[in-house]
Amino acid sequence: MDGGARRAPRNLQRAFRARRTLDAVSAFSIAPGGLSMQRYYVLDREMAAGEDGFEAMVARAYTLRQAVRCLCRRDIALDLYIAHRHGGHVLSRWPGTGPRHAPHCDHYEAPDHLTGLGQVLGSAIVDDIDNGVTTLKFGFPLSKGPARAAPASFTNDKPDVKATGQRLSMRGMLHFLWDRAQLTHWHPRMAGKRNWYIVRRQLLNAALGCKVRGDPLAQRLFVPETFRLDDKDAIAGRQDAELAIARSEPDRIMILIGEIRSIESARYGEKILIKHMPQRPFLMDADMARRFHKRFAAEEELWRSDDRDGSLIMAASFSMGASGLAQIFEMSVMPVTREWIPYEGLEERMLVTQAIEEKRHFVKGMRVNLGLEMPIASLTLTDTGGEATAVYLAHNLPEPRYDEALEQLMRTQGVEHLTWRPGDCLQIAQSGSTPIKVAGTSTAH
Repeated sequence: MDGGARRAPRNLQRAFRARRTLDAVSAFSIAPGGLSMQRYYVLDREMAAGEDGFEAMVARAYTLRQAVRCLCRRDIALDLYIAHRHGGHVLSRWPGTGPRHAPHCDHYEAPDHLTGLGQVLGSAIVDDIDNGVTTLKFGFPLSKGPARAAPASFTNDKPDVKATGQRLSMRGMLHFLWDRAQLTHWHPRMAGKRNWYIVRRQLLNAALGCKVRGDPLAQRLFVPETFRLDDKDAIAGRQDAELAIARSEPDRIMILIGEIRSIESARYGEKILIKHMPQRPFLMDADMARRFHKRFAAEEELWRSDDRDGSLIMAASFSMGASGLAQIFEMSVMPVTREWIPYEGLEERMLVTQAIEEKRHFVKGMRVNLGLEMPIASLTLTDTGGEATAVYLAHNLPEPRYDEALEQLMRTQGVEHLTWRPGDCLQIAQSGSTPIKVAGTSTAH
């Protein structure tokens, strides 16, 4: 988030108030080819994203330190701040305003407490509305000390005990960043357009505006560039430059997010090979390899059983040893579909796959630090009219603690609710503002 963001000035507020007499209509217009376009109020004009001159107007508003207003709803004011990133301008919602946007809006987010995000907001994740900076508190170190002379920890171990909600675990950090990068968002026109280049770009953009222990997260984060054989030497040189600071500061710990290519035998244990950086293996001794396979047995099984070319994402803290090889300290893994949507188990993978195949619009809920024994909204369908629909996995056996927590979640106002189990049908959403009926057990508000 950029410090140049400011609230809308009075003249913009007056202009918008004058327009609020209009009927509440969708802020989407139909572009050539049938794709919808988001509409905004920029300075003194209403414009659609992608319209000629839109980017120039946003750049001018940024220079003048004036907010842009999202017009997904005409009955309330929904200002966005402008961030300048990688030579371009990005429109982002203010913290806590996601549920106020219309479900079909690009800036919509389900209520935080329906997922694990609600547990860590305000404690492990602190948004500063005045300057737009997000401060993260990690539950793992970013510098070496005598007690951390050797790799030791995995962070999916009993997260309900280890994660207090006050600091992000490695898994929590990965889930937060994946969500912030909007890699949890899906609509049908994304099909076939997501690849590692897009994933990497989104993750790096998401890290901008985040700080950890006073330092920009982007300076600690290493996401390997897409490998191309015809440019391998230049890519290797850029990777060396990114890792140079870790080699120059032996106590410095960095964070890797990468896609696992394979886990193979090595001379004294095993090695993890990351796609796009095969020349830099991450070594595990025999004991560490044993603990890795025990801890992440379920994630490995899900990855290997996915016949739709899914991936296994690894997040790890590491330093560079004198040999030039990476030394892992803490790590976590996350299976994702070939569309890069995360999932926790076989049933959730089936739900995500079905929603994609049925051309649904949705946001995948992330657990962050929350323990597996607590329910979350696995998906939030955003194509169900005036209100989004939260989808929860139904348990086949009674579990009092889970059932009680689920019942409480399903009382959330402003969102439709349903439970889902394999075999239930998710109907294609119909146009209009009335939520459709979908399979599952729905509860009244």
